[in-house]
Amino acid sequence: MADPFFSGRNSQEGSLTPSEQRRLRFRNIPLRIVLPNLVTLLALCMGLTAIRYGIEGRFETAVTAVMAAAVLDGLDGRLARAIKGTSRFGAELDSLSDFVDFGVAPGLLLYLWTLHEIKGLGWFAVLVFAIAGALRLARFNVTMDDP
Repeated sequence: MADPFFSGRNSQEGSLTPSEQRRLRFRNIPLRIVLPNLVTLLALCMGLTAIRYGIEGRFETAVTAVMAAAVLDGLDGRLARAIKGTSRFGAELDSLSDFVDFGVAPGLLLYLWTLHEIKGLGWFAVLVFAIAGALRLARFNVTMDDP
């Protein structure tokens, strides 16, 4: 089944201008597809905001933002399944959001909070944490694609 996020293509598309093709391609994206992706984007915003608060030294607020990202992450997939709004695009966006929210943000927060004191070794630990998160998500994505 084609990804409903990019539905709307037809055989006449070749005779249209590029601008008309773009409008045609995205004109009828159903709300049931958009809504879960908006929740995922909010989760991504929470992860990025956590990093900002960490840079500012506001660690309690940063941790709260990561926890909010976790709540939103638990919500987006459930919402998509409940309203039949799952899509490959949504799955990829969710994976990217998870990497930032749970691979990058916590590692950077730990570094900014305490690991910076051990300089290179602390940064190495953050890199290992982020890489492990990326590999775990990539492995999960591959196993989800396999029948």
